[in-house]
Amino acid sequence: MNNLLNTFYWETDSGDVIWRWKEDGDPSPAHKSLNYQWWTPKKSELEIVSVPDSVNKQEVKNEIWEDLQGEIEFFKNLYKLHKANKVNKQDG
Repeated sequence: MNNLLNTFYWETDSGDVIWRWKEDGDPSPAHKSLNYQWWTPKKSELEIVSVPDSVNKQEVKNEIWEDLQGEIEFFKNLYKLHKANKVNKQDG
């Protein structure tokens, strides 16, 4: 997989961090993030690649995960709307 498409640079309280979706599994979270229309990520699928020296990776991961919640909720709601529209079309 091309790591450049799946690598994110994030500014945290501790400094700049590089993270990505994990690349193990079949299909991997990295693959799902690029190829699945309705994929909802899990916190365990987020992988910290690099952090500034003397920074706790778990704290950084928690901060990034918290920052992503708005976008994740947006796509969850969009998926619910999509499913509801699909059901309405079938009923109508």
